[in-house]
Amino acid sequence: MISPTQIRKPENWQDFEKLCKKLWGEIWNCSNSIKRNGRGGQNQCGVDVYGLPLDETGYYGIQCKGKDDYLKAKLTEKEIDAEIVKAQNFSPKLKSLIFATTADKDVSIEQYIREQNIEHISKGLFSIDVFSWADIVDLLVEHRDTYNWYINNCQYKDASDVEVLINGESEFEIHPQYIRTTKIFKKKPEIDPYLNTFMDQFKGLGEITKLYGLNSSKLPQINSNILFPFNRRRKIDKRWCTIPITVTNTGSTVIENYKLELYFDNDKIEKISDKYSPLNPGPLFDQSIVAAENREILKRREVFESSEYHNLIEFRPLNSTLVQDDHRTNRIGVKPKDNVTEIQIKWILKAGNYKKEGKLLLKVLPQFEDKKEYIDVDEIKEMEIIIVPKIIEA
Repeated sequence: MISPTQIRKPENWQDFEKLCKKLWGEIWNCSNSIKRNGRGGQNQCGVDVYGLPLDETGYYGIQCKGKDDYLKAKLTEKEIDAEIVKAQNFSPKLKSLIFATTADKDVSIEQYIREQNIEHISKGLFSIDVFSWADIVDLLVEHRDTYNWYINNCQYKDASDVEVLINGESEFEIHPQYIRTTKIFKKKPEIDPYLNTFMDQFKGLGEITKLYGLNSSKLPQINSNILFPFNRRRKIDKRWCTIPITVTNTGSTVIENYKLELYFDNDKIEKISDKYSPLNPGPLFDQSIVAAENREILKRREVFESSEYHNLIEFRPLNSTLVQDDHRTNRIGVKPKDNVTEIQIKWILKAGNYKKEGKLLLKVLPQFEDKKEYIDVDEIKEMEIIIVPKIIEA
């Protein structure tokens, strides 16, 4: 028996409707009477599949939300409300409406459905429920007739398929770091005129110490990087974020001679990185040893920035054979542009006799280190907020 995690979503919405019809026909014990509602283009009153469950006196309807691009197959509150209004015109009146979707489980949508369900029942209207793809897979495992039909007819045994995800998800949050400084302006304190005279004399004393070479700031400064070349410090821009990309063979054939291309939204990124960094320890090291080590690092390299396109990174695996259930993970870097909230990544996997593409989404959620700066001014003015990238030395 195929593991639930290996049961793939249907290739298109038509197959998804067929699956819903057969599955709920088995669940409701009405396989011979359950039907798909009308045909494409007709007013279906928010119902794609309907049936009269055994021992029930009212019809149950199913609204199937399966889409060809499953990354966009997300159920929204607006969409739910619209379908509920349509379903109220179904004749005869429904006893229950089920939203079946290829989307992943969403706690906020499930809560919204529960709230709508209670409200509708209290008004004497049909009940409302939702089944995500994970819920449908659970039902498939429990209903063997539909399971066998789906595996043998829709999930072909010789099908090639891959999954490309970030940390196991199609959406991933990144957190570029910034420093947010609040400048607070306060009025300069008034100084006693006699104190001003004293301060002027004190400044004069300072000029005398400079005249006789007593100013320590004029002493020669020693560059610690010269004495300690191993401790050379570098600036690190904390807007850079690391993304773990995983390729998994979810099909039943071996994927051979493959490579993966990642295309980032060109107008949303400042820069991307393959995170390849050759050794550069400084002139005091044996350069022949450094060069030999860099050659070894280069031999193990699998991720490459494109020399032609600003927004392209390629995975060229050293072992380009991906057997069933096997996976590969590589890490890349991205520095988003300021004020960007989302970055879309289009991926294309190319193999010897197979090709697939899809999309990933980066949610950009900046993190801020808050600071306050108090400034004396002659006239008070409103505070200012300055946001700059967080850059540290390490």
